[in-house]
Parts: sequence; structure tokens; C-alpha cells
Amino acid sequence: MQKKIKSFDNIGINYSINRISDFFLIFLHGAGGDLNAWKKEREFFHKAKYSTIAIDLRGHGLSGRPASLEKYRLEYFAQDIYGVIKKEKIKKFILVGHCFGGIVTIMFHKLFPKLSKSYVLVGTTYKGPKLLKAIKPISFFKYIADYVNKNGGITKKYSSHVNFDKFKGSGDWDFQRIYSDIVNTSVKSWLFTYETIADFDGEGILGTINKPVLIIHGGRDSVFPPKIAQKMHKIIKLSTIKIIPDANHIIVLNNDRSLSREILSHVKSLDN
Repeated sequence: MQKKIKSFDNIGINYSINRISDFFLIFLHGAGGDLNAWKKEREFFHKAKYSTIAIDLRGHGLSGRPASLEKYRLEYFAQDIYGVIKKEKIKKFILVGHCFGGIVTIMFHKLFPKLSKSYVLVGTTYKGPKLLKAIKPISFFKYIADYVNKNGGITKKYSSHVNFDKFKGSGDWDFQRIYSDIVNTSVKSWLFTYETIADFDGEGILGTINKPVLIIHGGRDSVFPPKIAQKMHKIIKLSTIKIIPDANHIIVLNNDRSLSREILSHVKSLDN
């Protein structure tokens, strides 16, 4: 069932909820994605009798698209998640975040450290990539915006979900998938989200996490190389790390069965 709330700053936040038990997995997608990215994993957990929520992060999917960069601060994303949890009166849950969703998960811990029973960080990072920081001041983002606009992307009605099945098997730098991300998110929201990622530094937050954390990473991830996952594992005291050797950064789409099994094993250890 899809629902929508108004967040603390009056931005509409769309989410899908399947209430099966009192234990929830809350799925957060990556930059440029939407809640449909977790379709296969959610089906897996519904069969395993667990409840799930998948959220369209602000600027994505059917959620609202703020007009200013200020409203794409990580604290705002984290408070959106809290708003959904509060609305649905959820007491027992873990956050599962891929890529940007993992960054939001880390920020959620900073603001609400006692709420989640655990975290699952999938193909994510604790710090904005140096390359992203380097290209912020130059024309890269403007080039992307101009290209999409010239190809009709600016006229698209952005409130939509993507069928990610067509991108299963895609590589980390698949142009068609990236183009779809930009067009469906909107040029402005896509750019603002990546500016937020560029400025992120959560290393200090990781050291404050004192609950079980599962880190899952693709051995062939070229967006956030596995050494990043290894560094997070060293910093987070109660963390466990699992590297899926043949997986790239698009692990949610390409390795959904392996990913779901690893998360289920973690969830069962908590549920017991």
C-alpha cells in the first residue's frame, strides 16, 4: 500500500508499506532511484513474514522536489524517515540503505541514535568521493543538466516510478540507467542530491554506532571500492562485513537473492 505524509518542512514524502509482523525492514534507495529499486528484496522478506517499508527519498519517485539546495541537507532526509516511522507507530525496525540511502542511514543515526535496532549498509560510503568534490566547482554538473534539457528531459512530469527490471545486469556506469535516473529524478534534484553527497563526511558518526551493523559490498564496486567498506568495518565496533565477490555497485538489482539472504541471516540473529 502506498501512502504519503507531509514532512516537517511540508514536503510530501511517498512510501510503500506492507504490514505483516511487528518487525520492519525500512529500505532506502540510492541517488536517482526510487522505492521500486527494492522490489525483489521486499518480495523476499514478505515471504519470510517480515514487514517492510520502502521510501521515496525527497526529490525522488513520488515524493516532493524541493526547490532549494538547503532542503537537500542530509538532516532533512533523516527527519523524513523519522516522520514515516512516527506516523506508522513503528517500534521495532532496522534501516537498510543502499548508496545514498546508506548515507542517509548514517545521518539518521546521528539524529536518532536509539531508535533503529540495527543498520544494514549496502554499497555505501562514509565520505563524499574526492572526484565528486573536485568536479563540483567546474562545469561537469552544468554539462549534464544541459544535455538532459536538450534531449527533452526538462519537460518530463517527474512524479513517477521506474521499472528497474530493465536495468538488471547493468554496469556501474551504464549510460541508459544514469540518464533514466536524471530524467526521472529531475535535473535539479539529481544535481542537488549529488552536491549533498560531495559534502558528506560521516567518519565521526560511525564511531558512535554501538549497535549491530551489517556492511554488504560488491567486490567489483567501482563507485565505492571495497576498501571503503573495510574502513567502515574497522570504525564501527559491532559491525560485520560481507563482500559479494561478483557484485558491482548495482547490487540491489543485480544480486537481489544473495543480498536478501545476507540481510535475512542478520535479521534472524536480531529477531532471536
